[in-house]
Amino acid sequence: MDRNGSTVVTLRGDGAGPQSYDSAIRKAYTAVSRNVPTSEPAERLAQAPNRKDIPGTLFLAGGAPVAAAGSPIAGIGVAGAPSGGLDEKFARAGVAAIAQEH
Repeated sequence: MDRNGSTVVTLRGDGAGPQSYDSAIRKAYTAVSRNVPTSEPAERLAQAPNRKDIPGTLFLAGGAPVAAAGSPIAGIGVAGAPSGGLDEKFARAGVAAIAQEH
């Protein structure tokens, strides 16, 4: 997802559940709009539970921002692994792969 919230690339694995696509898009949006991995605002949700009502967001682990010079330029969202921790591990691996290219 780019900085404007537009989906740029979507990959879907065989056997991914029907909710995985929407979850991944919303995680990418949350990561780029907040410029933090989605596990961080998820941990803070108890202090401000109405954050979960922000349209297009999903406060579950699995999203990671892509930044340049400290500013968010894109977000990667992953869903469908057996846990949010694995989703986020794979999203961060995507960010690391992009960083190696540049």
